[in-house]
Amino acid sequence: MFANKSIKTNIISMSFKGLFVFTICYFFSFSTLANTEFLYSSYKLDKKRIIIVSAGVSVGLTASYLYAKKNWWSEQESNFHFDNGPDLRYALNVDKAGHFLGGLHASEIFSSSLSWVGVNHKKSLLFGACFGTMLQLGIELKDAYAPYWGFSKWDLGCGTLGSFWPVIKHYNSFLNPINFKFSYYRHSDTYLKLEKEKGNRVTNMYWQDDYPNQTYWMTIDINKYLKNSIFPSWMNIAIGFGLDDSQKINNEGKKIGGQNEWYLAVDYNISKLFRKCNNPILKKLIYWIDYIHFPAPTIRFSPSFKFYPLFI
Repeated sequence: MFANKSIKTNIISMSFKGLFVFTICYFFSFSTLANTEFLYSSYKLDKKRIIIVSAGVSVGLTASYLYAKKNWWSEQESNFHFDNGPDLRYALNVDKAGHFLGGLHASEIFSSSLSWVGVNHKKSLLFGACFGTMLQLGIELKDAYAPYWGFSKWDLGCGTLGSFWPVIKHYNSFLNPINFKFSYYRHSDTYLKLEKEKGNRVTNMYWQDDYPNQTYWMTIDINKYLKNSIFPSWMNIAIGFGLDDSQKINNEGKKIGGQNEWYLAVDYNISKLFRKCNNPILKKLIYWIDYIHFPAPTIRFSPSFKFYPLFI
């Protein structure tokens, strides 16, 4: 009885500590903004919009934390430790691409929110990058107390790079035609089979860890690099990175084997396809939809060659 009560207390303590870490990440970023923008800038910020953004991001952070706690951090808390085990082998680093894209998305959301309240573009990019990095740090601090995971400097590094990618592009126009996208389609049941073989419970949101069915893409607007290009303005090329379905479970109950898959594909610049759209809400929606790589002719060139008329 007392042991169960102790475990329950530890889990509740873990929940509040994790929520505290995530909340601090947000308010640290926003308080830093307040101390610099409000006191030392000559332009006006919209206070009503600041309240809306503060409330929205706070709710979003809380909801994200509670979701992550249920799906990733539900085990009893352990001592702080680094991820010295499966790191750099887990999912053959496809998860690192996920951390990069997660940092990029967090940075974009926060920086666009700051632009909306009146912060200039350059400063909003910088604060967005800091927010994305702090959020990644919060995730790693939580992982550091989770028995299976651990604090990963590589995850943090990839997330930080993604968070600062908009800043890097701002100061290096040569990189402006390069963007990153994501696609998911269940064409393999390998993840489900392996998780059941390990005796793990699979949630309805298992797709987030279903790396054999995820693909991460670096897209390039080739018309920006090629003079007198014959390609339509909306056509990009994309290099994809994923994981095949040949992993297995070893005697220790861990996933081993597998190979990385590499693709070359056509990509669609959705923003250019709808460039005549003048509605600000629709334009912003189109901007975020453009983070999705849609089905397109694709060549898999590693680990074996295969052509797909349409691949997602």
